[in-house]
Amino acid sequence: MQSNTVATILLLFLNIFSTSHSYTMSSTHWKVHSAWSKAGIGTNIVLELRVPPSTACNVNVSIKKMPRIAFDMGSTPVFEAAIPAKHIFLSHGHIDHVGGVFSHARAHAVACGGEAPTYYAPAELLPQLEQCRDAMMALDASCLHPNGGRKSLVGAIFVAVRPGDEILLKGICSGSKTSFSMRAFAVDHCGHPALGYILVSRSSTGLKEEYQSLDKSALRDLAKAGVQLQSDPIENVEVAYTGDTCASGLTFDPSASVGKSVLYKQQLFQADVILCELTYLDSTENETGKQRAADRGHLHICELEKLFANSVIVGDGTKPDEAAETIPKCLTTAQKQQIVFYHLSGRSSPATRALDMIADGLPRYLRSRCHVAVASLLSTGEKNSLGRLIQPNGCISLNAYLAWRERPK
Repeated sequence: MQSNTVATILLLFLNIFSTSHSYTMSSTHWKVHSAWSKAGIGTNIVLELRVPPSTACNVNVSIKKMPRIAFDMGSTPVFEAAIPAKHIFLSHGHIDHVGGVFSHARAHAVACGGEAPTYYAPAELLPQLEQCRDAMMALDASCLHPNGGRKSLVGAIFVAVRPGDEILLKGICSGSKTSFSMRAFAVDHCGHPALGYILVSRSSTGLKEEYQSLDKSALRDLAKAGVQLQSDPIENVEVAYTGDTCASGLTFDPSASVGKSVLYKQQLFQADVILCELTYLDSTENETGKQRAADRGHLHICELEKLFANSVIVGDGTKPDEAAETIPKCLTTAQKQQIVFYHLSGRSSPATRALDMIADGLPRYLRSRCHVAVASLLSTGEKNSLGRLIQPNGCISLNAYLAWRERPK
């Protein structure tokens, strides 16, 4: 009996360990390098380009530091991870999302040199951001002596973004065939100018099959005649970022005319990784509590099932007996898709309480691919007790947490 108990505990431990580390929280080309977010305090999520498999397997190739990009730039403990990022996408202007912009600009200049980083922001916010930059540059360069000091290092390039815009990420590619762009869509953050973003890859597939056997001379003649020789590139929605928004900011009327912003919002649900804000976690709240979330421009956990049910969503296609009839048929079309919840409120701390509330508030079919950015809520004790579950990026797999929670005490 004792040996059976030991074996059971060992198997459970291995299951927890493998579950917590089997998820890379990555798309085809990008991984979530770090995610720190706490409502009203700070949000900063950093993505890093993955090393191409062909390069990673070649021991003779020196792997250089991979490019990074960031969503929002609040003042957070993972600030240093964002310093190399040259492209930063700001969802809106609240200080917990932009408060670290000028510190980042200066740190990037010191650590990386070269051209100043570019910050993409809702167009309505550009005048205020540029005024702040000019003031910070003047402060940074101030000196007691008329001819002393030096030029400010707070260089920051701001680019106005409007819903429906697409921005090519210049200087970032994977191999010679894959480029990346960011698309912006409108969200609803209680009237504040706010955007969500989707990161898209576009990979060249080379010549069309019917032309692959032709020599260079024949191909040249066809090209001169205006024949399209190249196959259409393969496009993939890699990562989506909701920014701060209430549920209405992520829904759309199928019967309405579809502009680019709405199209990009629809593509959000096709992403390999969805970074989704989740501020209100109490599934037992009444309608007043849910309305409070909407009034403040945030998502409530009770809205997630409806939000994802009509879209291509996450899951492994299995049907728990108690909820079989509620599982959308489209589950099997997105088996690799993952959701990362961020922007938890300090009112939900400590981390185990927040994880319990999320696990209890989500339908089972949504749990299997969910991760939670909990680094901001971890108590000292939890850093020890949950240590094996905490991924290097500061997130915990919900499945891994549930296995840990249900372990024999």
